[in-house]
Amino acid sequence: MKNIVLIMVFVLSAPLSGQDQAALTPEDILSNVHQNLSSSTLYTETEMRITMGHKTLTKTFISFSEGPEKSFIEFLGPQRDRGTKILKIGKVLKIYFPSAGRIQRYSHHMLKQRLMGSDFSYEDITEQSKELNKDYTATLLDEEEFQGVPCFVVHLESKDLKSNYYTQKIWVDKEKFIGRKVEFYARSGKLLKVLTVDEVRVIQGRFYPVKFTMQDKLRTNTKTEIILKEIRFDAPIPEDTFTERNLMRGHPIRYHPIT
Repeated sequence: MKNIVLIMVFVLSAPLSGQDQAALTPEDILSNVHQNLSSSTLYTETEMRITMGHKTLTKTFISFSEGPEKSFIEFLGPQRDRGTKILKIGKVLKIYFPSAGRIQRYSHHMLKQRLMGSDFSYEDITEQSKELNKDYTATLLDEEEFQGVPCFVVHLESKDLKSNYYTQKIWVDKEKFIGRKVEFYARSGKLLKVLTVDEVRVIQGRFYPVKFTMQDKLRTNTKTEIILKEIRFDAPIPEDTFTERNLMRGHPIRYHPIT
């Protein structure tokens, strides 16, 4: 699960001096963010809380990813979702539903749909490790505080006119280079979603967001919180993880149970 946008993790392990910061271009800022985020593989155990009005539904899942192209997710709970598995390789999305006992294949358009009723899309969750500098043109808009933290404010415009998030506005912590907030816009300028990072920890020597919230602005009175219970960078991935055979496997593959 190297993602949560692209969207959610913008981290650098060491602060820069004021002089160094003044010399940074917007491309430098995004490169530093990506450098801290990137790893050859990523394993996570995750709790997802979906709030709609006064009702909150909690789901748990494990995920494996290898670069921005390969991602595997398996839901462990609640019971009705247990065993649902998602495999993404490139733009091909395959989902196994235990109740149906078969694999369904979806086109890349499905990546834009909501993940299990949450405010996150399949794309948000499975493509988080993409390098923004490759897909967007960056402009440094301003420097301002967000929740009391001095930030660079960076505007991104997609190089792909068909991108679901044609523009983004990112508040990047000037000291830790953590993305504190991201706004996602359609090409029309309509605000689609807002992501905020709620908690950051030092994991394997790097700052990393372990709790963040997405709000779909096209829906009313809803939000989805992601809490990462376990994170492993560059860990060996079990054989056959990114295969249809794994989708049909009867038991989850994991390192540690969620506590």
